[in-house]
Amino acid sequence: MKKFAGVAFAILLFAMIAGGCGQSYEAEASTLFVLKDGKIISTDVEAFDENTYDKEGLTSYVEEAVEAYNGENGKDSVKVKSLDVKEGTATLILEYASAADYAGFNGIELYTGSVAEALAAGYSFDVEFAKLTDGNASICKVDDIVGNGDYKVVIIKGNTNVHVNGTIAYASTMNTTYVDDSTIAIQEGTNLLGQAVSEQATESAEEVIGDTQSTEGEESLDAAVSDDELLLDTEESDVVQFEFDEEPVDNTQMSEFSQVYTYIIYQ
Repeated sequence: MKKFAGVAFAILLFAMIAGGCGQSYEAEASTLFVLKDGKIISTDVEAFDENTYDKEGLTSYVEEAVEAYNGENGKDSVKVKSLDVKEGTATLILEYASAADYAGFNGIELYTGSVAEALAAGYSFDVEFAKLTDGNASICKVDDIVGNGDYKVVIIKGNTNVHVNGTIAYASTMNTTYVDDSTIAIQEGTNLLGQAVSEQATESAEEVIGDTQSTEGEESLDAAVSDDELLLDTEESDVVQFEFDEEPVDNTQMSEFSQVYTYIIYQ
């Protein structure tokens, strides 16, 4: 009995190693996973009206599209890992042999490699970058990035989350927000530095509210600040202000395509 249990454990361990240690590519939002070996996993999460469409029809559509692409570009260029429809949401996980296959299948530009290779391929890095340290974003110079040969980069024109196999050191600021040390979310109307300022402002506001509540009931009329003084303080403030579109972003109308390149630098 013990011998059988040992063999079973060995088989399970081998399966975990062969399958990438059981790594899950499930996600609440559409996410692009950049693997160490150059392969790409895409998890697409979309609303699915089961009263209008059916899972079988979606499955057939995906399988036909994959078969057609592989017929022109080679067997296993794209593989269907799973397709699930549950509670009005469809989750499709596909595996791509390379970034070029992801780009070719989806029509979304994607580049992965070293920073030096990206520069040689013609990417300019002529955008605003922020340095990420423990989740905090701060503005930096592009020279800090292009001069380090150890850095890898993901360059994409698409609105999705991007998860890398490493720790993100820098990212372009336009249309990006920080998710975790390995993940950046790309969505039009966002800004990596603007996110940092917004979070700091929220913390400051909470501190002010706490101070105000602690002095409630005390006689402080002599220390009250007039409207004119508040206006003057605002005008003299040296805090950097980030301006965004006045109209709110309608996420339900967000396209998967982007008009700008997003750069994610990692080690």
